[in-house]
Order: sequence, then C-alpha cells, then structure tokens
Amino acid sequence: MAHTSTRCIILGAGDYYGTEAHALRMAGLAGDGAGCDPLVVAADGGLDHAAGLGIRPDFVIGDMDSIASRFDTEPLGEERDSADPRGTAESRLAAYATSRLASGPYRGLSVITLPSQKDDTDMMSAVKAGWMAGAREFHILGGLGGRLDHTIGNLQLLGFVSHAGGTAFLYGDRLNAVAVTDGSVDFAACPIPDFPMVSVFSMDEESRDVTIAGLKYEVSGFTVANTVSQLSNELMGTPGRISVGAGTLIVTYPSVVPAPAVTTTRAYEGATLGDLSDAVSDRLSDAGRRQEGLA
Repeated sequence: MAHTSTRCIILGAGDYYGTEAHALRMAGLAGDGAGCDPLVVAADGGLDHAAGLGIRPDFVIGDMDSIASRFDTEPLGEERDSADPRGTAESRLAAYATSRLASGPYRGLSVITLPSQKDDTDMMSAVKAGWMAGAREFHILGGLGGRLDHTIGNLQLLGFVSHAGGTAFLYGDRLNAVAVTDGSVDFAACPIPDFPMVSVFSMDEESRDVTIAGLKYEVSGFTVANTVSQLSNELMGTPGRISVGAGTLIVTYPSVVPAPAVTTTRAYEGATLGDLSDAVSDRLSDAGRRQEGLA
C-alpha cells in the first residue's frame, strides 16, 4: 500500500449526480494527465462506482454490505502483524489488510474488511486509512445526498479532518462543501455560475473573527454561532475569501467552480485521526450483542 501522495480521492457508495468526471478533474484523477497521482480508496460500495469510472483503487475498505458486484477474496499470502501504534503510518495501515480480491477486474486488490457493528462509518474508515497512508487532502465523491444521516455524518467528517490540520471536500449535485479551522477559504476569479450561492455554517458553538470579502455581501470580524447560519451569499466573479480566526466553518459553494484553496494555522505534523475501528463496538449492550448473534 505504499504511496507518496498527500492527496486522496475516496469513492463512496452514495449519489454521484453525473458530475463525477468534473470532480475527478478538480481532484487530479482525470485521464488527461492533470494533477498528481493521488491515493484512491473505495469505501465499500464505492468499488462499484470505481468500476463504472474505469478507475483502479489502491484498496477497498468497509464491511462490504453495499457492494453490488460479487467477488471472491483470498487470504493474503504474507503474514500480517497486528497494528503497532509505534510503527510508521503505512505499516500500521498494511497490518489491517486481510485479503485480496481473487476475481473480477480488480483481482489482486487489497481488501480491508471491517465488522458491520463497528463504531466508525465506512467513509470515516476510508478517511482514517487515507490519513494513515500519508494523505492530508481528501476529495470525497458519493458522500452527499441519498441518505440524510450519512450526509450529516460526512459533513461532520469535514470538521473532523479540519481540526487535525487536513482538508476534505465533499462533492454534491449543485453544491460542494469544505471545512476550514482557524484559516481561510479562497475562491479564484471565475465566470459567475448560474447558481452562485455560497453559505457558511459554524461547526463549533461559536466561530469568531469571521470575515467575508469579495462576495456579494461582505462582513468583517463577526461571530457565527452554530444556531444561526449565513446563507445565500454569492460569488461575484472576482477573487473571494472567507476566513475565521478561531473555530471551524463549513462552507458550501457551487460545484461548477474550481475548488477553493484552503489554508489553516493548524499543523498536521504528528496529528492523527485515530486507528481503524476494526472490532465490534464495545458500546453494544449485552442484549444488543445477543440480538446481533455476537454473544
């Protein structure tokens, strides 16, 4: 699983809205040679989307309950040590690989199989795995729309990555989303889209010293609470900036414009998102474990 890119593309199982080609271009995975060679992770049913896009992921991770295409797996030939918290990030990640695909177009692809009763979602697991492999910038497809609960969870995931000093983008239908902690989101000058809306939400109880410049409605040094959102601002075709002095903001922006540049004073050197949730949750009650056939 060795990889040197700090950019990771995660293919989720959700809706792609027919905009995946545009998202892949912005994330540097287009077939035109643009961008770097990113790490590509299929989160469970995202493997089906990978097949439709003609992409070979670096590995697939999840409880394997949403993959439509059936495949066989075979155990890894080499011996795997348990995840050693003292080891390198990649060695800890490699320790989780349990098998390889033994059939279909992805024969030989590494598989990290997780229990369905784990604490983390498959998407969270994919992000953690990408971070363990060295990625710090995440582009997530198939994570907005469809199930509302997963959408909310993935928006929270943006803030989780941002708090650690990384950056994560969620690609949707008309709108994408990104989080920033103690930093800024900068939009380049571009033609004004038909749907130019930009909105700002606070992930923290309060996000302070918020400034919006270069958009239709400009403000400076105000506080955004998590009970009141700043909706329906607009791009004006000129460079625009949204910054926050203290706190974490979620910024939604039109999916047809280039991904904004995100900067933060948070340092991710030494930061961790935690190890993978590869065991049945110990939060389950005894009755719950019996119901699931785990006790």
